[in-house]
Order: sequence, then structure tokens, then C-alpha cells
Amino acid sequence: MTEKVLKTVCAGVGFVGGAAHVPSFRKVPNSQLYGLLARKGRDSEKYALKLKEKMAKKDDFDLKIYYDWSDVCKDPDVDAVCVATPTPFHYPMGKEALEGGKHVYLEMPIAPKLKNAEELGKIAEKNGVVLMPILNFRRCPGYLKAKELVDSGAIGKPIAITFREFIAAKDLADQWPLSGWAWDIEKAGGYPDYTLSVWSLDMLQWFFGSPLENVQWTANYSPIEGVDDFKGYQTVGIMKFANGIVGTTMLGSSVAKGLDLSRFEIFGNNGKTILVDWIPSKNREVFDVTLFGEGDDKKNWQVEGPGPEIWGHKQMIAHFVQACLGNEKPSCDYKSAVAAQKWADKIVTDLM
Repeated sequence: MTEKVLKTVCAGVGFVGGAAHVPSFRKVPNSQLYGLLARKGRDSEKYALKLKEKMAKKDDFDLKIYYDWSDVCKDPDVDAVCVATPTPFHYPMGKEALEGGKHVYLEMPIAPKLKNAEELGKIAEKNGVVLMPILNFRRCPGYLKAKELVDSGAIGKPIAITFREFIAAKDLADQWPLSGWAWDIEKAGGYPDYTLSVWSLDMLQWFFGSPLENVQWTANYSPIEGVDDFKGYQTVGIMKFANGIVGTTMLGSSVAKGLDLSRFEIFGNNGKTILVDWIPSKNREVFDVTLFGEGDDKKNWQVEGPGPEIWGHKQMIAHFVQACLGNEKPSCDYKSAVAAQKWADKIVTDLM
């Protein structure tokens, strides 16, 4: 008997789409990267044509290139789509695909406005298809190791956390300049701090199995010397979970290259602490996880994740494929996206 295969078309081959989503849909079990959406004369077309040639030689497969999203949504041979375009396109592209009966793997935020995010969920339910927000932090090997330690009682009962995510100003300016859509609240839902907060806000609620009860935000937006068409941000949230855990999150884009990092600390009621570090200047494919006790009491794990696996992209796509084929229950849906986005929205309402 031939195994079922999910045929997926990817839209968006830039920052994450081209480096993580496309190669993962090519490689995970029961998946066929069926096609790509491209624009004539643009980088997306160059990428698609190059990959088409590569797949013809290596995979003996004729990758289909689409130039009209409606053609993708109407194609009966397409089972699913991955939408990793800029945020303003998430809602209209996701909606058309869902209405066309396609399963949708949709980048976060899934819509700039919460009401539209909820509408997408209702359409998916009505049409009996999977709408999975790309909440890949849940599959990140560093966070999974830390969760394993917490669930085993290594720090007793968790009582507090800190989370920090710093992106180099020059890197983010190249991706999202001040003159672009990412700084237009109407198009994006908020500034880049809003956009980039949603993954950690989801991860933290999943990690502790508890919804957030409240978050209060404050921020400093400032030009960065030597970086044109950009504002750096340092955005801080003070949070409390329904289970009593308290914490802070700090999102920053003002640091120099080499100072970017992700750091997650979990404090327990037995005096022990877990530290999860990802420092790309040291090794982009390793999370450093340390359990600290009293004095020299320390245990360390170097948790590896090659390529798209380090931030959970390949693992999440493998889960999406199996969920669409009916082999696994979806671990997250539009309600998970809304639960993160509603607290990200407060960045806008608290500060603007």
C-alpha cells in the first residue's frame, strides 16, 4: 500500500521561509514540496527556478511554480499551503486557502487583528481543515530539555522566570526597515517588538501549562547610531501566570552584531535555577542548558539542532504534515495564536 503524502505549496521564501520551511517540507516524512509561489522578475522567482532545477536532478520531481495565489487555492492537486509572507498578507492568503479547502500552516501573527485571527479559525472548523499557526518555539530542543527538567521536579515548583531575546540592530534593519510594513501598525498589528513577541508569549504559556493572567509593557524606541532607516527597541513586559508564576520578558533590537542572544531562566522554590542560552556568535546550532544548585552544584547539557531544527521548524512541519494526514492530533490551533496575540496587542495599547 502506498503511504499517504501531503502535497504542499509554500508562499514566502525569504528570511525563514526559504531557509527553514521549504527545505523541511522537502525532507520530512510523508511530505511532498509540490510548488512555490513566485513573482515575476523578483528574488522569489530566482529562488523557485533554482530549486526547480535542483529538485529535477536530485528528487526526480518537477516542482510547480505558481504566479497567482488563486491558482494555488483552486488547484485540486494541492493539499496544503505554507504562508510565510509579510504579516499584511497572512489573513487574506490564509482565508482564501482555507475557503479553498486547503490545510494551512500560517506564520505568526496569523492576522494583524484578533477578530480576523478568530475568523480564520472559524473558517477552518467549518471546512474541516487544519489551520496550524507556526509556533515553532514549542519544538525547540533547548526549551524541550528545560521543560523535561522542570517536569521532573529538578527545581521543585517553578516560581519565577526571565526571558530575553536580543536581535542585532543591523540585522533587523536589513529585514524590517523603518520605512517598511513592519513599522505600520495598521498593516502589521504593531511594531517589530509586537510581531516578535508572539512566539515567546506562546512558548511560555505552553511551557508551564498555564495561561497568562496579566502583562504590563513599557518600551524605549530610539534611533541607533550607524543604522539608517531604523529604530532600536527595548521592550519590557512584567507578567503573571494564572498558576502564580511571575516574570519579566525583554525584547531588544538595539545591540551590536555578536551581542544577539536568547536567554530563558526558570527559578524554583528549592533554590535551583535553569538557564537556557542560545548565543549565535558562539554556535548557531547549539542551546546551552544548565541546572544550577548551591555552590558548585551544576549540570550542563549542550543541546544540538542542525539547521531548521534548532528553533523547531523542521519538527513543527513534521507534526503539521502528520496532523493533516490524520495521524496526529494538532498540538496548537488558532486559539493558541489568539492566546499569544492578545498579550502582544497590549504592547500597542499600553504604549501607543
